[in-house]
Amino acid sequence: MRLLITGGTGFVGSYVAREAVAAGAEVVLFDRFPALTRIADLADRVTVVEGDVLEPQELLAAMGRQGTDAVVHLGGIPGPAKPEKIVPYLRVQTDGTANVFEAARLHGARRVVFASSVAVFGHGTSIPGRPATEDDPTSPDELYGACKVWGEHVAAHYNREHGLEILSLRITASFGYGRVNRASLASGVMGVRTNFLAAPELLAAGEPVTMPPDDERFDLLYAADTGLAFWLAASRPAPEHAVFNLAGDPCRAGDLTALLREAFPGGRIEVDTGEPRMLQPMDTSRIRAELGFAPRYDLREAVADYVARLR
Repeated sequence: MRLLITGGTGFVGSYVAREAVAAGAEVVLFDRFPALTRIADLADRVTVVEGDVLEPQELLAAMGRQGTDAVVHLGGIPGPAKPEKIVPYLRVQTDGTANVFEAARLHGARRVVFASSVAVFGHGTSIPGRPATEDDPTSPDELYGACKVWGEHVAAHYNREHGLEILSLRITASFGYGRVNRASLASGVMGVRTNFLAAPELLAAGEPVTMPPDDERFDLLYAADTGLAFWLAASRPAPEHAVFNLAGDPCRAGDLTALLREAFPGGRIEVDTGEPRMLQPMDTSRIRAELGFAPRYDLREAVADYVARLR
């Protein structure tokens, strides 16, 4: 298989690339700002193409030059928009996604995997009392989630009208090496509520970390497992459905804090004393049944692997 990954040298993209290369795929990493250090271990096994998802001809040229069979679309801006950058933000999130779908159609790459998000359900527990399924109503409360809902609907149109197989994976928070350089985190947009997702890298650099309240719960997914899920979505035969929740096993923030204190006994780790914010949990039975996905790392194994990669 020949796979093109937009945002391919990004945080999640680099993990998808490793899974694809390990499976024997020919991989093209399409990125506006290639982060070559992040994929240094893959340098001789992938092709890096500098390009912009806002330029359809660049997408088509990359697909045509490499003979693409499938596309994983991760090229976008993670997290919410800065107030003064809303219009360019929307262009990347919406026009960029439409360009990828259209380029795939024109080129003949039927399978596309679109990175949606748990943000389609908004913050808090919009569906209280149980995990959300893919059939539950979406209720985004930020532009990021709204753009993901829009992308899912556009994908459904391409699937219905043009015979594409665009699968949308609603990603929960991914945790792993390389997260510290994720654009929204580095710019400060996400704030202390998400800096804990890069805690090992921040602590290793001597930076302080603020953890969520101990009783806060979330479906944390290790980035290597995120990469596996996207590779399965790109390579498995056509499943019955086109939208999938993607999350790890539920865990407590306090358990993660304890593991970080074990790994970094001298680290400056504080715990937020505010009220726990319970994000919407997601039911993942569909992706397990139809794509054969199951997380390979529990919380302790994820922290241990993250620290090992750092060292």
